[in-house]
Amino acid sequence: MMRAGEARTEDFAAAAEAAPQPEDLRVLIADDSAVTRRVMSALVSTIAPGVAVVETANGADTCEALRRAAFDISFVDFHMPDMSGPRAVSLARRVGANPLVVVMGDGPEDAADRTLRGIDPYEFMQKPLEERELRRIFRNVERMRDVSRVLVVDDSKASRLMMTKVIEASRFTTELTVVDSGEAALRLLSEEACDVVFLDYAMPGIDGLETACLVQDQMPEVRVVMVSASRNPAVEKAARYFGAVHFLKKPFFAREVDKAMHLALDLPLTSFMLEPEKVERDQLELALLE
Repeated sequence: MMRAGEARTEDFAAAAEAAPQPEDLRVLIADDSAVTRRVMSALVSTIAPGVAVVETANGADTCEALRRAAFDISFVDFHMPDMSGPRAVSLARRVGANPLVVVMGDGPEDAADRTLRGIDPYEFMQKPLEERELRRIFRNVERMRDVSRVLVVDDSKASRLMMTKVIEASRFTTELTVVDSGEAALRLLSEEACDVVFLDYAMPGIDGLETACLVQDQMPEVRVVMVSASRNPAVEKAARYFGAVHFLKKPFFAREVDKAMHLALDLPLTSFMLEPEKVERDQLELALLE
């Protein structure tokens, strides 16, 4: 097993291809400063003993490392030699990599850079990073890796398929169950444990609001995310009144599921999740529906 600091830029390829045990975390630290990499590696090893760390010192090696291996967390500096961190991540994504990226930058100007939104980063952190900030990221990622039991409830077969596909594309490990009515959902929840319910608002029989109300009354530990094609603010207000922790408008996408799951599981939201939702959808998101 690799320890922090063992994998340097010159041997990153071999380190990236080494297969850790499934329970181990794999972390990439990409920064042109050897001091920063050394400090980050030490902090990461303190927070998650036994973590496998790969280090890179420039954009080209960072892109190659992301392309070669799957990392649980990738800490990528905004400013690096030969190409920026966001550029390296963007190129890796084009060939199928899907890293959870924490961009490290020097200040608010980096955080506000438009190129960041194009690479779908998980978080932005200003250097020097503090241990408490890193611990928050690791706690979130560990919870994402743990299995969440999710129930999808919608009377439309097409909507059930769409929601299943998008939830599976999120960063959370999920065990999915699908039913087609509020009545079926209540029966299942009375027999099986569940963490989060994605519940359609408009259904025949027991609709979403009544189902949400009964779920909160009978199984208060279960969190409800209400789903609807309606753009009426009153619908969202009613859903929250009846216990929904979040409201998603159809069609929704993996990054929106990630935010909903953070809220449902009481995980701290990242700075990007706190930004106003975009009206437009980029091609990465639209591809989920193809």
